[in-house]
Amino acid sequence: MLEKLKKLGLTSYEAQAYLTLLKLGDAEADEIASAAKIPMGRVYNVLSNLEEYRLIRAQDTRPRKYVCVEPAAAMERLLKNRHEELKQAASELETLSSDLASELSGVRGEQHAKSFWTVAIGDESHELAGECISGAKNEVLFFMPSRMTSERIKHRVIKGLYSGILNALNDSLDKGVEVKVIMSRDMDFSELVEHPAVKKLLLHMGSKFNCRLAEIPATPFDIIDGENVLLKMQNPINPEELFAVVNIRDTKLAGELRKKFFAIWEKAEPFSGNCCDKN
Repeated sequence: MLEKLKKLGLTSYEAQAYLTLLKLGDAEADEIASAAKIPMGRVYNVLSNLEEYRLIRAQDTRPRKYVCVEPAAAMERLLKNRHEELKQAASELETLSSDLASELSGVRGEQHAKSFWTVAIGDESHELAGECISGAKNEVLFFMPSRMTSERIKHRVIKGLYSGILNALNDSLDKGVEVKVIMSRDMDFSELVEHPAVKKLLLHMGSKFNCRLAEIPATPFDIIDGENVLLKMQNPINPEELFAVVNIRDTKLAGELRKKFFAIWEKAEPFSGNCCDKN
């Protein structure tokens, strides 16, 4: 019982004093201190805390006598206090996390001539993509003009499997990051544009978010801030599924792919977000 009371927020001495008083029925401070093995120099402070928590009551006599509140009521009060403490702690941690993320995002290591790459497979590939998009400062380019790639992404969005990526993308837009997308012009957009997260993206259409349509059977890739490349590898057994994502930090490669992106972008068909644009 002592450990359970401590989990509800009491200190070791407070828990010992409460349990001891509960067994004694009513008692004076020195009796509680002796039975609970609490130093006399600490017992009055401990009892004062228990009164403040409304777990015990004091009889205003000399010497004062104490009695426990009914356990059910006492535990309900302890639980409520604990909830408030945890709620406050969670709020403080959220603020701390947000502040620290902003501070750490300004820390940049030295740029090295050699590239750095990592690979994520399966569900981890979505996490990696979301992380890279969340870290964007200025620009995100999505190149997926093949019908197979666009259809795969559409189906996963509709099934709710890209929620993390879409949330990261919307957060980036809110921060002022420019996002450009090249998708397949042969895809049916009617279901995609009705998805809630996509509708939110389309609110930025024409300003920070722009989409154009082409049809090129090419390997899909993303470019983030002109230095971070995400290459998408299809599943060789089922080409409609994404197998892995290779993240390459290489400004030279990113620059070359960025040139390819904008060469196609200039010739691609603008898309306003209306599923009837292509008709």
